[in-house]
Parts: sequence; structure tokens; C-alpha cells
Amino acid sequence: MAPEHRTAVGLVTVTETRNFTSAPPCSASHTLQEMGYDFKDGKLVSISNGLDATDHRACTGSPSESLLKSVSDYVETYLEEQMNFRKILLPLNAKPSQPTSYIYVSDNASTSKKLLLLIPASGQGGPGVWAPSVVVDKGLDAGSQIPYIKRALSEGYGVVCLHPNGGNVMTDGKRTSVKYHEDSKQHLRYVWDHVIMKTKASRIAVGANGDGGGAVVDLMSTRPKQVRRKLFAVALSDAADNCFTSAGNAANKRFLNIVRVAYTNAT
Repeated sequence: MAPEHRTAVGLVTVTETRNFTSAPPCSASHTLQEMGYDFKDGKLVSISNGLDATDHRACTGSPSESLLKSVSDYVETYLEEQMNFRKILLPLNAKPSQPTSYIYVSDNASTSKKLLLLIPASGQGGPGVWAPSVVVDKGLDAGSQIPYIKRALSEGYGVVCLHPNGGNVMTDGKRTSVKYHEDSKQHLRYVWDHVIMKTKASRIAVGANGDGGGAVVDLMSTRPKQVRRKLFAVALSDAADNCFTSAGNAANKRFLNIVRVAYTNAT
């Protein structure tokens, strides 16, 4: 579910970003339109009757996997075409035959002194998307990361949108694991080592949903010196208390208690 944070210095809050997202046409719009939907004022609506997707679904049933994928594709294309984000395939320097995952980074991510990392929960969330089902039901402001990204960019942050659910891909009709990205913890470790640590950022904030918070705790345990030197704020939602209690040693718990600026369970 989409995170709903209370006021937090240095991090975007939902209350500050309501109605922040417009949805101009992009090259992914035609796929949604072929399925009978399009975005209007940030809300997914039925082209045939103009109803919000939630109302339209009362008649048509739950959203299909293809609709959820099309929504995620729309947001990723929006990042590239409207916000100048760049897609990075992972592992870096992978061979053409090797399965890959990916992340999206803003055009200032390598040079900014401040970075915001956005990590969705396990399931269907991906780069730029907390949950495609929430986008369908409640719109881009609630289900996507776009409002957070816009606010962060306006305050001089570079942004990295992680993809912890991209570690298993279809290759020749078979499900294949992506090396170093089999789960959210491995994914964050790799991105930290090979992308984040190559930037000029000295101050890093994290927004994590669900078990994305567990990946942050894991990073604190496996890269303690680097994390404590750079991480200054963490906003967690959904099962954040579980992440805190599983933080391991007392030093990790003390550190997380300091930088954990705000969280609440999504509703």
C-alpha cells in the first residue's frame, strides 16, 4: 500500500503533496487507451463512461495483471519522458545473454550532494510505483512515487527509484533469477555498492514501504560505517515497527531511532 507519513523534515509527506501529480500524455498512454483507460487529473478513468477506475471496476471486477503492468509501465515512461530519469540495467556490464533488473535515477543523481532512495515493498511495486493497484484505485498521488520525486527534486535532491521486485524475470519461457538481485536485501546492497557509493552524495534519505524497510535494516548491519556516515533520515510505512524491532544490535537500534523521522501504517 502507498505510504502515508506524518510531517518529516527533509522528506516528502503525503499531506504536502496531495493533488501534485498531473498526467500528461506519454508514449505508454496508448497501451492504457487500448485497454479502455486513461489518466485524467491524475486519476485512472474509463474512456467509455468517464468513471474513475474504482467505480468502473464495481461492474467489471478486479484489475487484470495486464492493467496493473500497463500502469507501472506508464509511470516508468513518465519518469523517462517527463522527468528526464535514466534507466540503469543491473548488474552493471551484464552480458547480452544475462538476465537483468533495473532502477531509475534522476539526471542529477550522480552529482547531487543529497539523495533520496525510494524502495517499494515486495509484490508488484516497482520504480516510481508504490503499488499499481493503489494507482488504479486512488490515482497517481496515492499509488505512485511521483509526488515524492517532484518534491525531492525541487529541494535539490537526486533521486534513485529501486526495483526490489525485479529479481526474477522470464527468459526463454522460464522464470530466472537475476544475479545479485534475488531479493530486496541483495538488490539494495548491490545498488548501494555499485551506484550510490559512486555518487557525490554525502547525505542520503530513504523512503521505504513494507519489507523495503527490512532491506534498509540489513544494509545498516552489512555496511554500518558507510550507512551511519551518509544516512540522515529514514521514513518507513507498513510493518515499520517490525523493521525497528529486527534492527539487530543495540547500536543499529539507536541509530535507526535517531534517523527514523516519521512513519505510520498505511490505511
